[in-house]
Amino acid sequence: MGCLGNSKTAEDQGVDEKERREANKKIEKQLQKERLAYKATHRLLLLGAGESGKSTIVKQMRILHVNGFNPEEKKQKILDIRKNVKDAIVTIVSAMSTIIPPVPLANPENQFRSDYIKSIAPITDFEYSQVSKSFLKYFKW
Repeated sequence: MGCLGNSKTAEDQGVDEKERREANKKIEKQLQKERLAYKATHRLLLLGAGESGKSTIVKQMRILHVNGFNPEEKKQKILDIRKNVKDAIVTIVSAMSTIIPPVPLANPENQFRSDYIKSIAPITDFEYSQVSKSFLKYFKW
């Protein structure tokens, strides 16, 4: 027993020291593995102005080189794509009359379609099920 009340024998202290060394060895091995994994990882810094496509590149890399999207993300992407298509059609139809020279409809009978598209422009929570098949059959695909 030591002067300060250490009740462990030299043998017990040796065992504790051995356990600490083994634990330290395991930790060092794990750190080494993590260092190697970190060094093997490719990192890419994407710089650019807002809306320049940085996140699009990341998404494309994920689709091509990882495992793509899960079912919930796919459902969300469908909604995003539909919204983008609607917005693009609304933009084109709206711009036809505002650009110089204005672009007239090739077939004046399509005016009701143009009016419908302009009428849905301000609707943010547009339900695509509202577009009936009878309306879609008038479009030439």
